[in-house]
Amino acid sequence: MPAFQPTAAQFRAFRNDPHDGPVAQVNLLKFRIKAEYKPGDPEHGQDISGREAYARYSEAFTAAMVDLGGVTLLLGDTERYFIGGGDWDGVLVNHFPNRQAFIAALNHRDYNEMARHREAGLLCQELIVTRPTWAGGQKA
Repeated sequence: MPAFQPTAAQFRAFRNDPHDGPVAQVNLLKFRIKAEYKPGDPEHGQDISGREAYARYSEAFTAAMVDLGGVTLLLGDTERYFIGGGDWDGVLVNHFPNRQAFIAALNHRDYNEMARHREAGLLCQELIVTRPTWAGGQKA
């Protein structure tokens, strides 16, 4: 089953990569049927879907990364597989001017407040880091 967090080795490899240009992250998402907020969270025990909880995280994270030059390019539901197959519920694509901007977003003062929605709504994910070579009709 795919993971929920990067391993320490994966995070170090990302952080220490010498590429200083833009990065885009493709997230394959699997949501909980019902969000699982922790006791003490205001939403604990409420009937909130995992998808809705994750959308709350995505909205807050998108707002936080704007000051860092990041942008959410897509948050969408999986419609069907045209080629291949899998069991993913959604896709999220974020773009950052560099990897330092992404790390700074993870260290945002409100990240823990945002992340509780991610943790409540997300069952697992795969996150693929890319180095854009073409975007918006132009070479990157």
